[in-house]
Amino acid sequence: MRILVLSSETWNDKIYGNNVTSNWFEGMEAEFANIYCSPGQPDNKCCKRYFQITDSMMAKSIIGGKKAGRPLSLSYEDKTSKDKAEEEPKKLYQFLKSISGSFLRLVRELIWLLGRYNLSEMKQFIDDFKPDVIFSERMASAKMLRLEKLVSQLTTAPMIAFTGDDEYSLRQISFSPFFWVNRFLVRKMLREMVAKYKIYYTLSLEQKEDYEKRFGCKMKILQKCGSFEKEYESRPVHCPVRLIYAGKFYMDRWKVLGEIADILREINKDSIEAVLEIYTADKPTQKQKKLLDDGVHSIIKGRVSQEELRDIYSCADIALHVESRSPIYALKTRLSFSTKIIDCIFSGCAVLAYCRKDQSGWLHLKRENAAICVSSHMELKETLKKLCLDASMIQRYAKNAYLCGKKSHDKKDVQKMLKEDFQTVIENQTALH
Repeated sequence: MRILVLSSETWNDKIYGNNVTSNWFEGMEAEFANIYCSPGQPDNKCCKRYFQITDSMMAKSIIGGKKAGRPLSLSYEDKTSKDKAEEEPKKLYQFLKSISGSFLRLVRELIWLLGRYNLSEMKQFIDDFKPDVIFSERMASAKMLRLEKLVSQLTTAPMIAFTGDDEYSLRQISFSPFFWVNRFLVRKMLREMVAKYKIYYTLSLEQKEDYEKRFGCKMKILQKCGSFEKEYESRPVHCPVRLIYAGKFYMDRWKVLGEIADILREINKDSIEAVLEIYTADKPTQKQKKLLDDGVHSIIKGRVSQEELRDIYSCADIALHVESRSPIYALKTRLSFSTKIIDCIFSGCAVLAYCRKDQSGWLHLKRENAAICVSSHMELKETLKKLCLDASMIQRYAKNAYLCGKKSHDKKDVQKMLKEDFQTVIENQTALH
């Protein structure tokens, strides 16, 4: 089976240690090629053939430069390959990725809409690979939807898409007209493309049900997976209890962590009962440091690799999943299902989820009884006090998280589903031709 993967980011497991692409496909009996829309060198064990397009290539193609996109061949084993991916200036790309202003974000999308692809090179790349199926892993954007449309015109291979975020709903809060221009543009392009998807995977049950009603397309749930070969082993709870948060501060998550830190200061008034450790690649502001890094009750530890994080979790008690409850961010993340949730489930710790009750990740954990789920400040406060007094509750929910992972997120089952789905789609397409 030959699978052509379309992706917005570089397929690099060292830079993006939480990469779901490798999580799903590593070890699968298949051959892979990848068309990706970012600077940087891929680095993974699955794929050797790549076609790269970048922001700067697209911008240059508009102002008279050569058309955007070029093939490259890289091997995970052979680090001396002469093919090198284009690297954009770090500061420029970090700026482009960090763009939060709706106007600048729309400008970036327009560059990808107006830029001229090197279609002859792309067609040659696709023809040489001869894909059986296309897998587009992305949150819908004008950039990725245009790429999907072009690729679907260059090959008869069936297309399967994946999303993990709310890319279509109008249940958003923004006072920027540029946000809404971009939103309606993506909605229009997605409506045109969705009929081409033989399967549309999503991370959450809520988004699956929403899209089935909206589009009438075949939806399935696809989530991050792991191996559960070892039987569950209970472990002693530390004193003080160790709570771990691993992730970003954005979308006001740092304020939610601040609530937890404040509660711990109160609990620890007479003696240290629990400590919050925060592992993030984000550089904290002075305000965030003051709230979250007092060195006693809450400590910012900085960035760690996935391997290091696994070791940290193995010596901890509670893994945290948090989302902001403020209306603006709660609506943005309502249908999202963070891959960090699965990391929490795999951690061996009890999972504590604190967000609104309509958040998809919270609902999944609640349905599976895989986490201690709270949705108000008072409930959070009472639960943290209870957890500091009841080690058996922590151990009980740690086992529940393991059982949920084994039942719903086992790699063998997820890869079996993917292979069967892909094979069925390929066979149906072959029957049509």
